[in-house]
Amino acid sequence: MSTIMRALAALAISAVMTAPGASAEEGDYLHELQDRYRFLTPEQLLDAGYRVCAVTDAGTLSPDAAGMVMRDLEVNVGVAMDIVSGAVIKLC
Repeated sequence: MSTIMRALAALAISAVMTAPGASAEEGDYLHELQDRYRFLTPEQLLDAGYRVCAVTDAGTLSPDAAGMVMRDLEVNVGVAMDIVSGAVIKLC
C-alpha cells in the first residue's frame, strides 16, 4: 500500500471516528416529543430544536428560546419548554 493510500485511509477512518452521532440524538429527541405532540411534524421539531441550539450557543437564555419556539410553531409555553429542554439535552 502506498504512502498516499495509507494517508487517505487514515483520513477516512479519522473522519468516521470523529463524526458527530447526530442521528442517534435526533432519534432520541424525536422519540421524546413526537408521541406527545403529534400535531408537529418531525421536520418542525428538528428545525425548532436546531434553531434552539443555534440561539442558545449564541448566548440566548432558555426562556427566550422558548418564546422563539412559541412564536415560530404557535404553541403554548409548556410545549415550547419541552422542545427547548429536549433540544438542549439531546441535540446541542
